[in-house]
Amino acid sequence: MNRPRRNRNRAPRKGEAVSLGDALSHWLKLSGHGARLKEAEAEAAWREVMGEAVSRKTRYLKVREGVLTVELDSAPMKEEFLMARSRIRTLINGHLGSDIIREVVIR
Repeated sequence: MNRPRRNRNRAPRKGEAVSLGDALSHWLKLSGHGARLKEAEAEAAWREVMGEAVSRKTRYLKVREGVLTVELDSAPMKEEFLMARSRIRTLINGHLGSDIIREVVIR
């Protein structure tokens, strides 16, 4: 028996049965929390992608509106990362499976 496919991008109608996952996804989109959740995932991905040694040298890490800001303790590492910003963006976005990071700022 074939079930009709529901359009997940549209809002459910009043009285229509909706899965919990669909309801949460819809709420995250409407509330704006979905973007912040993705930013938090990007911050967590830093340690996984860059490794423990780099994470220990990271003094400040924040993602806001697609901009990853990183402050490092090591001046030589800072210089190296300044030259590799696009590679860092590619690695983290690849790890996340979507283009969350559009710019990397190294301080």
